[in-house]
Amino acid sequence: MFSDFFDDISQSKDTFDLPVFTDSIELVALYDNKIIGLLDIGIYTKEISQKYLYYPADSVAYFSNFAIHPDYQGLKIAQQLFDVAKEQLIQKQMDVLAVFTRSDGPANHLYQKWGAELIAKNYLVLGIAKNEKESVKLSVDKGKKQLIVTHPHGEIANYYKRDGVYLVTKEEDLALFDAHKIIPEYSYILKINSTSKK
Repeated sequence: MFSDFFDDISQSKDTFDLPVFTDSIELVALYDNKIIGLLDIGIYTKEISQKYLYYPADSVAYFSNFAIHPDYQGLKIAQQLFDVAKEQLIQKQMDVLAVFTRSDGPANHLYQKWGAELIAKNYLVLGIAKNEKESVKLSVDKGKKQLIVTHPHGEIANYYKRDGVYLVTKEEDLALFDAHKIIPEYSYILKINSTSKK
């Protein structure tokens, strides 16, 4: 099965340990003693939550893994897993849940249906940059709902390279590449605690 998360495939289950995480929510859906779905959420420490790039808050949770076996999709298993997880997030008094996804239309639709707000959209480019530059710094422009990439001297960069793949923040800058493949990435924030106002 192909996934747009080709660059984030683990050979073992993620762990949610200090100093990054204080807690986690880890759920599975079973059918005939087979795992047909899973949902993993890491809960960041207060310090990391308050410095979180996409949405600083006192308590930020991160959607680490969420998958339903293809043979069981469309049966509301994702909704059932999320309902259980959301109740636990409320009990843990979480402010927000950060969700990252790629070009998967049904997943994007589902997150939006749950009330997630698009914070940023960018593109992963597999290919060759026509003009490579130096190191960069990241920030988020919440008004434009995109990542901002800057060079050390403050000028705006059009892209940066992460693990051999370019991250491009503006669609028009895709022309700067001889691209083999372009994958949209979406960053969402789902407000859990109704008093969360950033």
